[in-house]
Amino acid sequence: MSAIYVNDPANGDSVSLSELARRHQLSPGAVCRRYHDGKRGDDLVAAFDKSQQAKTMHAEWRAKIEREQALIDWNTAALTRPFDQIAQASKMVGGAS
Repeated sequence: MSAIYVNDPANGDSVSLSELARRHQLSPGAVCRRYHDGKRGDDLVAAFDKSQQAKTMHAEWRAKIEREQALIDWNTAALTRPFDQIAQASKMVGGAS
């Protein structure tokens, strides 16, 4: 497998991804992953912000929980009606006669 060469955003030198990682004190795996994700230039060697990632993951988790709760609420809404309303609704949509 041949090395991938990119321009170092700090000084414009053409270097391999592993050399770029060494120069910016990053892991070679992180730089390669960023490169294959389409990041170039400063985005390729940007410092990793753990707090921002934690906020993003928390927001995704909250959205998932809210979707699940909305689904539960929607599925149990019929169970909160009085039985006579449930029976009337089942007759209207082709339930037992």
